[in-house]
Amino acid sequence: MQADAINEAERIAEQQKSAGASQIEGVAKAVHGAANELQDQMPQAAELVHDAASRLELGASALRERSIQDLLNGLNGFGRKDPLALFGGAAVAAFAISRFLKSSADHSR
Repeated sequence: MQADAINEAERIAEQQKSAGASQIEGVAKAVHGAANELQDQMPQAAELVHDAASRLELGASALRERSIQDLLNGLNGFGRKDPLALFGGAAVAAFAISRFLKSSADHSR
């Protein structure tokens, strides 16, 4: 019974991990789009924005490839080393995801 619950929790966590990676990839595409719009007026800024989008893509790939346990261990270690950076990163990620979701909702209307 307990093993079934653990297996179900792992299955759900894997689904959420995959969904999260897909969301991050969507945000990266949106960020690349924003960089393309900046290209003519602010090429240096556009390059930085493209770099940020590329890092998001790398993060999405890492999320897909790593196990849940590896992710939790890494997050735990990072949080212990630099809790302020972890909090800041979470805030930036939440903002980016909320903007992406708002943009997606606007396009579906």
